[in-house]
Amino acid sequence: MMKQLGITTGLALCLGISGQAEATPYAKVVSASQILNGSAGNTNNYTDTTKALGAPDGAFVSLGGPGGYVLLDMGSDTPIVNGSGPDIELREMGTATGGVDEEYRVLISNSTDLSSFVEVGIGSAVSLLDIAGTGVSSARYVLLQDLSTKTNTAVSPGSDIDSVTSLHAAPSSLTPVTGLSASSTPNGVRLAWTPVTGTGVANYLVRWSPDGVRFDSNANDTRETFETAYLHVLGQPTFFPRAYAVSVKYTSGESPLQIVSIPHTTTELALSAPAHGPENIPTLHLGDNSTLTGDWAPLASPGSAHTLSFTLAEAPRGPVVQLNLELYDVSNSYNRIIINGHSPRTLSLPVQSTMTWKGMSLVLESGLFKQGLNSIEFRSSGSNLDDFQIRKVSLTQLGL
Repeated sequence: MMKQLGITTGLALCLGISGQAEATPYAKVVSASQILNGSAGNTNNYTDTTKALGAPDGAFVSLGGPGGYVLLDMGSDTPIVNGSGPDIELREMGTATGGVDEEYRVLISNSTDLSSFVEVGIGSAVSLLDIAGTGVSSARYVLLQDLSTKTNTAVSPGSDIDSVTSLHAAPSSLTPVTGLSASSTPNGVRLAWTPVTGTGVANYLVRWSPDGVRFDSNANDTRETFETAYLHVLGQPTFFPRAYAVSVKYTSGESPLQIVSIPHTTTELALSAPAHGPENIPTLHLGDNSTLTGDWAPLASPGSAHTLSFTLAEAPRGPVVQLNLELYDVSNSYNRIIINGHSPRTLSLPVQSTMTWKGMSLVLESGLFKQGLNSIEFRSSGSNLDDFQIRKVSLTQLGL
């Protein structure tokens, strides 16, 4: 994979004189690069690779799409170091500049020998990665390979790299927040932090993430400098946030993100349906056609509705829960669920290709569920019942 980059070993590094560079946690030298033009031409002054150096400042280099890359030297005194939690922060300017967030591959090494690089992971927009799984305790060089095909026709094609930060190597002059914590309230998740003192503070930026790794390049919300708390009313995004991040926006740039993970508990809900398929998983088939070919379980009788009953030890905390399912051939708006007798919710989104299993999660009001016995009715309605299947049902709740 590395030889496809077109870099030769023994790269000539444009290193500064030892001892003259400030010990900052950011990339300091561009050791090598290959910037592509896309189909429209990377012409809007986005080919300057030095824009990927230094602290996050909104300036970026567009790598140009798959095949584009930049190799960055973090400095001998401030490498990427394996520490507690994430070790490296990467920023790609997508939605923050009116574009789209794009993916890139992250590799690290202590040498410019291409065969020595190991992959850390795939980033998108603002990503925080842990190098613990690479077997490398510290690494001086970071290689970013463009994976994006979303903006090949744009004047700034491919991933737009702003900065790389070593989170454990040296303190940032752009001081991050401290004391970040999260708590659950009936209205949502409340974040609190200790304010930053000093000059140049513009505001605080708040982001949330579905996996605790990738955050939007554009902040999801902004708090004024005098505010030290934030309440996120859940239910607006289509996912349950797994983590929140708060950073400080200075007049000279943005601090590293500080993250608080949000604990969740997931309860498996057992379907009273026959086991089916190679995985031998209980699978519910609703509809009116018992002669279908493909990965279809026997048709449930009477075929139009099925009730799943389960018990919760306590009512869900916070304002919402997430119902998770795997669905098969769901493409009809008549396919619905009814929770404890409340108004039906559709299962037709996202529309699926025929004969495929697809995971789906619904963010629902926690008030639909209660302590004790609960029920979820799965229903196929209409004069001509639509056939679909359900398996792997679970309920995710806030664990705060």
